[in-house]
Amino acid sequence: MFARSRLVVSLSALASSTSAFIIPSQARYGVFGKLEEQGYIRTQEISPVVLAGTKPDKGTVQDETLTAPASLLFYDEVLDDSIPEGVVCARGVCVLEDFQDDDSMNDGTSKSVLDRVLGSYLGPRLILAGASILYGTNFPLGSIMNESLTPSAATSSRMVLASLALSPFLFKLSPKLTGSALLCGCFTALGYTSQSLALVDVSPATVAFLGAATVVVCPTLEALIDKKPMGVKEQPQKWLAAFLCISGVGILELYDPTGSGVLDVGFGDVLALLQAVGFGTSFFLTERMMRGQPDQALPITAVQVSVSALVCMIWCISDGWIGQPGTEAYSLPNLFFEPTLTMAAGAVVWTGFITTALNRVGETLSLGKVSSAEASVILATEPLWAALFAALLLSENFGANDFIGGTLIVLACLANTLKPADFSKFWAETD
Repeated sequence: MFARSRLVVSLSALASSTSAFIIPSQARYGVFGKLEEQGYIRTQEISPVVLAGTKPDKGTVQDETLTAPASLLFYDEVLDDSIPEGVVCARGVCVLEDFQDDDSMNDGTSKSVLDRVLGSYLGPRLILAGASILYGTNFPLGSIMNESLTPSAATSSRMVLASLALSPFLFKLSPKLTGSALLCGCFTALGYTSQSLALVDVSPATVAFLGAATVVVCPTLEALIDKKPMGVKEQPQKWLAAFLCISGVGILELYDPTGSGVLDVGFGDVLALLQAVGFGTSFFLTERMMRGQPDQALPITAVQVSVSALVCMIWCISDGWIGQPGTEAYSLPNLFFEPTLTMAAGAVVWTGFITTALNRVGETLSLGKVSSAEASVILATEPLWAALFAALLLSENFGANDFIGGTLIVLACLANTLKPADFSKFWAETD
């Protein structure tokens, strides 16, 4: 819960403009602050509004300090009515926005290095870029782990370490979100397990590009579950993203640059697309929960990885390798004491502690410092980094289908960050 501000504009001061706007708290700086200093406008706090609740009824209200009537308009309805005011969302994570920098918060008290980094302009953007780069290492390292361990053992070890690192946040989960978080964790587990299995037969870069098909999964769920209007004019960016993504997947999977015919689509490719279904559904459910309670980002993440760890443990049991001779080193902590599994053990630690646990903490801390669109653009580069690391670590070669298909999929991610208003000029020309 947080309070909204109301901007009251005088009729005599602004030439017949008598609107009262609901604006974010940071709008009181800049031009609004100057207008207030000169006496043209006045801001005041009104009663808090619950983020998950309905918006107050719009209507005409009279400000006792003004002789002219004032109309009421809500700022977040002018922007995106699916994202509450003061909330930043990107790739299934929502946090409370905090755009104030060190200069506006300079109260004379000493700040930690982290606070100074997050309070700077470049700091949070570099952290998000670093998170995208680190996410990209998951795919080649997953392939490396599968060379020494069974996919179930590799994924289970990774999730166990991540759940241990994030376990302190489990106790901060809102009881109201328990059921939703557990369900969301099941789809997260689906994403991780299908990703690990896909990496057995499919190149890491291809798995990463196909995983970006979440740009199609999330809007589909919004239309089916939330009944959100998805017409071409209502959500043109979604249709553009879907077209680019489907075209990219088609070229990536079906076009053979050697001219020998159509490429075969194997079961690994299907699993890579199933990864997008799992993660896409997880993003959709997570964002729904966090839009109502954006302070729950890390607790929800802790539940997701804990459920994934549990599912992977069940997977290990059903896989049949537990208790079999010669597989003792596949489990924790024996994995770290087996000389022949040093590379796999290092990859497990990296993907568990760094790219799953620490990465999400850094992403959550910095996300509130930038806009949703800017954060989404930065994080959309993940498949590109996955392809780069696959080339560096595994000497993977790419064909024309990889370059063209991958580029189209990344463009689909970028197109998904646009707003319907960005297409207004196009519709005006066609009407």
